[in-house]
Amino acid sequence: MPDYARIYARQEYLTPGAAETVDIIAESVQPTEQSLLLDIACGKGEAAATLAGRFACRIAAVELYDPFIHHTAAKAWFFNLRDLITVLRASGRRLPVRDGVFDAGYCIGGPSIVGLKDCLREMARATKSGGQVIVSDVVWRTQPGTLSVDEWKWLAGMEQTSLDEYAGIIEASGLRVDRTHMHERVAWDAYWRPMLDVANEAKTSQPADIAFADDVESAVALERRAVNQYIDYATFVGKKP
Repeated sequence: MPDYARIYARQEYLTPGAAETVDIIAESVQPTEQSLLLDIACGKGEAAATLAGRFACRIAAVELYDPFIHHTAAKAWFFNLRDLITVLRASGRRLPVRDGVFDAGYCIGGPSIVGLKDCLREMARATKSGGQVIVSDVVWRTQPGTLSVDEWKWLAGMEQTSLDEYAGIIEASGLRVDRTHMHERVAWDAYWRPMLDVANEAKTSQPADIAFADDVESAVALERRAVNQYIDYATFVGKKP
């Protein structure tokens, strides 16, 4: 497994346009001190900390990757949010929560990693009627068909889901799509920049870690080619009837 904690050492958000998605969550949900939110694949807990800090809402932050679990818990402690943020080690495919308990749920950049249909089904199950479900993810503006694994690595194994197809999957999970937002290319550049800084640091430190730096730079170059040719990043705002 890649050393994600090291790769993302210089950034708190782990997907393109995440800060903008958090603003969309805040605008759509308008949480209060009485609100209980679900955060699936919370990463380093930045969205949970931002929303809890701004609105004093309670958040269940779900994550499987142990370094990010520890990071999120430490962040909640550091910012005095430990009474508002509960960190759960669990998979978004099968949440250890009751039906209809959350006022809203969100998953920033994680549905297709967690498992798109399972993640959306669980979010719909766990959210109250009338609650919002917000997700962001990769969508394919061009669907090239079979891609070479040698050339495209992990991207060759991705489902090539278009914006409209993604919205259809959300609706098939029992949610209504109220809004879609396509992030601009600058969101990708802002996402890559800290990773490239980490790679450069690895190359110039003593001792240098050239292999790690090459892996990071190759991964960014691969994503950059994919963005130029095939993929975008979108946020969807859904609502449970």
